[in-house]
Amino acid sequence: MAYTLGNALIYTGNSLINNGYVTVDNGKIAKVGYMDDFNGSLNKDLKGMLLMPAWINAHTHIYSTLARGMKVDFHPLTFTQILEQLWWKLDKALGPEEIQISAMAAAAEFIHNGVATIFDHHSSPLYVMGSLEVIKRAVVDTAGMRGVFCFETSDRDGIQLKAINENHDFYSKYKGNHLASGMMGLHASFTLSDETLEATSKACEGQIPIHVHVAEGLEDEMDSINSHGLKIIERFDRYELLNRNSIYAHCIHTSDDEVKKISGSNGFIVMNVQSNMNNSVGIPKLSTFVKNRAKVAFGNDGFGFSPAFDIRLLSLSQKYLNGTPLAFSNSDLKGVVDGTYELASKHLKEKFGRIEESYSADMMVIDYFPPTPITFDNFYDHLFFGITESKVNSLYVNGKGVMVDGRIETFDESEVKMESKKVAQKLWEKL
Repeated sequence: MAYTLGNALIYTGNSLINNGYVTVDNGKIAKVGYMDDFNGSLNKDLKGMLLMPAWINAHTHIYSTLARGMKVDFHPLTFTQILEQLWWKLDKALGPEEIQISAMAAAAEFIHNGVATIFDHHSSPLYVMGSLEVIKRAVVDTAGMRGVFCFETSDRDGIQLKAINENHDFYSKYKGNHLASGMMGLHASFTLSDETLEATSKACEGQIPIHVHVAEGLEDEMDSINSHGLKIIERFDRYELLNRNSIYAHCIHTSDDEVKKISGSNGFIVMNVQSNMNNSVGIPKLSTFVKNRAKVAFGNDGFGFSPAFDIRLLSLSQKYLNGTPLAFSNSDLKGVVDGTYELASKHLKEKFGRIEESYSADMMVIDYFPPTPITFDNFYDHLFFGITESKVNSLYVNGKGVMVDGRIETFDESEVKMESKKVAQKLWEKL
């Protein structure tokens, strides 16, 4: 059923329309224009609020949702010890109940922050087969978002063949689906044996994109060099795993040659600056990626749910890293945002990131009324300094009003939060 939203400030991705309207039909943008040219009745008057494309999170870990406020014996000296003392304890305690409710609670947070699509990297070593279906049912079928899911293959728990099969089966089942899809999840080089990489390569057959952490900590790169005589990306290349549209999260300690290999394979580097700084592993250098023509997107590695924080810290981190306020421009920011939309478009076979005819109707309404003139040329100035601080009023995914006027329409948020508290308490008591 077609409907029209109007009286909005519309950022289309290519232009800015003051007092415009958008007509949606069958999940797509059917028409965009100025209210002066509109003949008909509005289904919803946006009263001057900002309408723009919904966000994409290109790398996250929604199973971490239940860790908020959790206390464990935590005294790490290295990045690997952070994993051992916190995340590898948590993921071993996850079963279907914890996975399902963490996905629902995460979906609520993402929706309130204008996120329509997530690329999730999951781990639950004691519950592998069927785990991705649990997440998909929660995030996509119930909450109404889109998602690209994978399971973390690793040698650390002896479940690598199960993980490979879970990834392969999920990818095969949802290949071509516009709401959900899969990838071949890999943890990181330092937890993957040559035998596991060989088995992964056979399962992928050069067709399934991988989703892997790369050189997040320096020890990952050093382990690959010392144990295998190859840098991480060289090692993955040896096993023919640099598949098109793969995700290489972090890439903090990668070399220029490695970035060139990623670029040459049409892969995407996903920056996660907040998480990197929180773990004290370093800051990825965008200029290196751009210089070597790599496609770049942004995620958050499970650190929160708001792209607004990721966008701001991404910019600030590059200026700090390079020692100059000129190190990161609005065009740089737009390039990363557009790269994130491109990544989602490749995986879900839809057109994202524009409010234009034939694009998917994944849009957010933001309660933003600029105190200074706003144009297409200065839109990203407004995004950085003001829009990121404004509240998301509504979210539409595939044309459906997932959240309208601040209220989630697809599930009972209060009920989910109450249940997640109970499940989290039981989970914490296990650790």
